[in-house]
Amino acid sequence: MGITVWCLSMTANATATSSGLKLTLVKESPYDFEETLESLRNTIHAHNFRVFPDRYLEEGLTDELSVNTKQVSVRFCNFSDLHEALQIEPQVGVLLPCTITVIEDAAGKVTLVTGNVKAMLTLFDNPRLTAAFKDLEGKYQAIIDEVTL
Repeated sequence: MGITVWCLSMTANATATSSGLKLTLVKESPYDFEETLESLRNTIHAHNFRVFPDRYLEEGLTDELSVNTKQVSVRFCNFSDLHEALQIEPQVGVLLPCTITVIEDAAGKVTLVTGNVKAMLTLFDNPRLTAAFKDLEGKYQAIIDEVTL
């Protein structure tokens, strides 16, 4: 429970970048946890990304029996987009793979949390990278919108 409160607190109060952008995108799901998680995986696949095995948010931070199974990070990648980005800016690898986390709080509210691609790109100050990732920004938003319709 502690990491959930911290995560939601951090996202609710996420500081902005120097350009005024929030560092995270947070959207509530109208569906239950399992339905949201399954829909997220399917939607990511539909947008031509490869989905890696899920990870519990607390995995490795606590013993296996204490891990909150209602906090799951779904990691994914489009390898052609990745290759293009690394050719432009090798340091972009610190932001990969793409991740959207699904969190259910004690009241049963399900939330999707992800990094704001536009805000993350300000860290690199590379117009070519920003242009290349414009499509990724749209894909992230489309995925989140489709999952929460």
